[in-house]
Amino acid sequence: MSLAFVILVLMAFFCAVAFRQQMKRDKVNAGGQDQVIKKVLVRYKKLRENQEAVKANAFVIGPAQEVRKGALLDNPKALAVRILDEKGTRRDGAAQLGMEVLTVKEQFYYQFPVELEKEMENAELVAVLTRIKEKIEERYPDDFIGRAANYLTVVIDGKKLLKHLDS
Repeated sequence: MSLAFVILVLMAFFCAVAFRQQMKRDKVNAGGQDQVIKKVLVRYKKLRENQEAVKANAFVIGPAQEVRKGALLDNPKALAVRILDEKGTRRDGAAQLGMEVLTVKEQFYYQFPVELEKEMENAELVAVLTRIKEKIEERYPDDFIGRAANYLTVVIDGKKLLKHLDS
């Protein structure tokens, strides 16, 4: 085999992968995951409206978590709006809201999971998170939203706080 042929095969492979990822993103943007996005936003709104109950104003939106063999791992079949509680002081409020409670190494995690029909590929997850970010920014313009590779961090009224600190 010649080097040119190997390079051609590799280029074709990478083009096919990129095309497939773009198709996944286009499907999400065309409404293919609107039901999941809507369910996540409903859970975000519920947590946002009841932030006093959990005494938290910072949340994470991304893959749901599950405890396996004493470790906290991503659940590829669910998304969630979740919070971390290092001391367990928010447990009662989270339980009152019906949040799932996970405990790992004396740390508490609370989440509202949204089950998926099937696992999301990374390109699809990124597109869903992008849409969720856009919807939150549209509905809650003062919330600060940070984006990592496969999750969002949201601080309620974070932009207001930043403006206040800058003045």
